Amino acid sequence: MAGLGEANTTEIDPNTTTPLLALASCPVDGRPGGSPRLTGKMKIRVSRGSLAFDAYKKTSVEEAFACNYELNPAYRKPLEKAGIEVSGVSEDGGARIIELSDHRFFLGTGFLPQLASEAGNPHPLFVAFLEAAGKTRK
Repeated sequence: MAGLGEANTTEIDPNTTTPLLALASCPVDGRPGGSPRLTGKMKIRVSRGSLAFDAYKKTSVEEAFACNYELNPAYRKPLEKAGIEVSGVSEDGGARIIELSDHRFFLGTGFLPQLASEAGNPHPLFVAFLEAAGKTRK
Protein backbone atom coordinates (compact mmCIF):
# COMPACT_ATOMS: atom_id res chain seq x y z
CA MET A 1 0.00 0.00 0.00
CA ALA A 2 2.69 2.50 0.94
CA GLY A 3 5.28 1.20 -1.48
CA LEU A 4 7.10 -0.58 1.32
CA GLY A 5 7.47 -3.96 -0.39
CA GLU A 6 10.61 -4.78 1.56
CA ALA A 7 9.05 -3.91 4.94
CA ASN A 8 9.81 -6.30 7.76
CA THR A 9 10.08 -6.47 11.52
CA THR A 10 13.45 -6.26 13.21
CA GLU A 11 12.34 -9.25 15.30
CA ILE A 12 12.56 -11.45 12.19
CA ASP A 13 15.23 -9.56 10.25
CA PRO A 14 17.39 -7.30 12.45
CA ASN A 15 19.14 -6.04 9.29
CA THR A 16 16.03 -5.15 7.28
CA THR A 17 16.38 -2.00 5.21
CA THR A 18 12.74 -1.14 5.92
CA PRO A 19 12.14 -1.76 9.66
CA LEU A 20 8.38 -1.17 9.77
CA LEU A 21 8.13 -2.78 13.22
CA ALA A 22 11.02 -2.10 15.58
CA LEU A 23 11.95 -2.58 19.22
CA ALA A 24 9.72 -0.41 21.39
CA SER A 25 11.51 2.79 22.25
CA CYS A 26 9.47 3.66 25.35
CA PRO A 27 8.92 0.70 27.66
CA VAL A 28 6.00 0.74 30.08
CA ASP A 29 7.03 2.08 33.48
CA GLY A 30 7.15 -0.41 36.37
CA ARG A 31 7.31 -3.53 34.21
CA PRO A 32 8.82 -6.63 35.86
CA GLY A 33 12.45 -7.32 34.95
CA GLY A 34 12.90 -9.61 31.96
CA SER A 35 9.37 -9.00 30.68
CA PRO A 36 8.61 -7.52 27.24
CA ARG A 37 9.27 -3.79 26.91
CA LEU A 38 5.57 -3.01 26.56
CA THR A 39 4.20 -5.01 29.47
CA GLY A 40 1.33 -3.69 31.52
CA LYS A 41 -1.50 -1.25 31.05
CA MET A 42 -1.19 1.80 28.85
CA LYS A 43 -3.63 4.65 28.22
CA ILE A 44 -4.64 5.13 24.59
CA ARG A 45 -6.34 8.16 23.02
CA VAL A 46 -8.87 7.01 20.40
CA SER A 47 -9.78 9.23 17.43
CA ARG A 48 -13.43 10.20 17.07
CA GLY A 49 -15.01 8.88 13.87
CA SER A 50 -12.72 5.84 13.70
CA LEU A 51 -13.67 2.16 13.74
CA ALA A 52 -12.00 1.97 17.15
CA PHE A 53 -14.12 4.83 18.48
CA ASP A 54 -17.26 3.16 17.12
CA ALA A 55 -16.31 0.03 19.06
CA TYR A 56 -15.27 1.67 22.33
CA LYS A 57 -17.73 4.61 22.28
CA LYS A 58 -15.09 6.72 24.05
CA THR A 59 -11.89 8.62 23.34
CA SER A 60 -9.74 7.24 26.14
CA VAL A 61 -9.12 3.59 26.98
CA GLU A 62 -6.57 1.58 28.92
CA GLU A 63 -5.26 -1.64 27.40
CA ALA A 64 -2.85 -4.43 28.38
CA PHE A 65 0.38 -4.86 26.44
CA ALA A 66 2.85 -7.75 26.37
CA CYS A 67 5.16 -7.12 23.41
CA ASN A 68 8.60 -5.85 22.47
CA TYR A 69 7.86 -4.32 19.06
CA GLU A 70 5.87 -1.35 17.79
CA LEU A 71 5.26 0.61 14.61
CA ASN A 72 8.46 2.44 13.74
CA PRO A 73 7.58 6.17 13.95
CA ALA A 74 9.67 6.82 10.82
CA TYR A 75 7.00 5.01 8.75
CA ARG A 76 3.89 6.57 10.27
CA LYS A 77 3.59 9.42 7.73
CA PRO A 78 4.07 7.19 4.64
CA LEU A 79 1.45 4.77 5.99
CA GLU A 80 -0.99 7.59 6.69
CA LYS A 81 -0.40 9.00 3.18
CA ALA A 82 -1.27 5.56 1.81
CA GLY A 83 -4.60 5.53 3.70
CA ILE A 84 -3.76 3.76 6.94
CA GLU A 85 -5.20 5.71 9.86
CA VAL A 86 -3.48 5.75 13.24
CA SER A 87 -6.65 5.83 15.30
CA GLY A 88 -5.18 5.12 18.73
CA VAL A 89 -2.06 6.66 20.26
CA SER A 90 -0.44 6.25 23.65
CA GLU A 91 0.56 9.15 25.87
CA ASP A 92 4.06 9.03 24.37
CA GLY A 93 2.59 9.45 20.86
CA GLY A 94 3.16 5.83 19.82
CA ALA A 95 0.77 4.28 17.30
CA ARG A 96 -1.25 1.66 19.19
CA ILE A 97 -4.27 1.16 16.88
CA ILE A 98 -4.23 1.37 13.08
CA GLU A 99 -7.07 0.89 10.64
CA LEU A 100 -8.42 1.35 7.15
CA SER A 101 -11.53 3.46 7.50
CA ASP A 102 -12.85 2.56 4.05
CA HIS A 103 -12.84 -1.16 4.88
CA ARG A 104 -15.67 -2.98 6.61
CA PHE A 105 -13.31 -3.91 9.46
CA PHE A 106 -9.56 -3.67 9.11
CA LEU A 107 -8.04 -2.82 12.45
CA GLY A 108 -4.77 -3.81 14.11
CA THR A 109 -3.53 -3.22 17.63
CA GLY A 110 -0.25 -3.37 19.47
CA PHE A 111 -2.04 -4.61 22.59
CA LEU A 112 -3.82 -7.85 23.42
CA PRO A 113 -7.61 -7.33 23.56
CA GLN A 114 -8.08 -10.96 24.58
CA LEU A 115 -6.58 -10.08 27.98
CA ALA A 116 -9.60 -7.87 28.67
CA SER A 117 -12.19 -10.41 27.49
CA GLU A 118 -14.02 -12.89 29.65
CA ALA A 119 -16.93 -15.25 29.22
CA GLY A 120 -20.07 -13.21 28.65
CA ASN A 121 -18.10 -9.96 28.37
CA PRO A 122 -15.99 -9.91 25.19
CA HIS A 123 -13.67 -7.02 24.38
CA PRO A 124 -15.41 -4.23 22.40
CA LEU A 125 -13.10 -4.74 19.41
CA PHE A 126 -14.11 -8.41 19.16
CA VAL A 127 -17.79 -7.44 19.29
CA ALA A 128 -17.23 -4.83 16.55
CA PHE A 129 -15.36 -7.36 14.40
CA LEU A 130 -18.16 -9.92 14.68
CA GLU A 131 -20.79 -7.28 13.94
CA ALA A 132 -18.87 -6.20 10.83
CA ALA A 133 -18.42 -9.80 9.72
CA GLY A 134 -22.16 -10.34 9.91
CA LYS A 135 -22.98 -7.37 7.66
CA THR A 136 -23.60 -7.83 3.98
CA ARG A 137 -21.16 -5.94 1.75
CA LYS A 138 -22.64 -3.04 -0.17
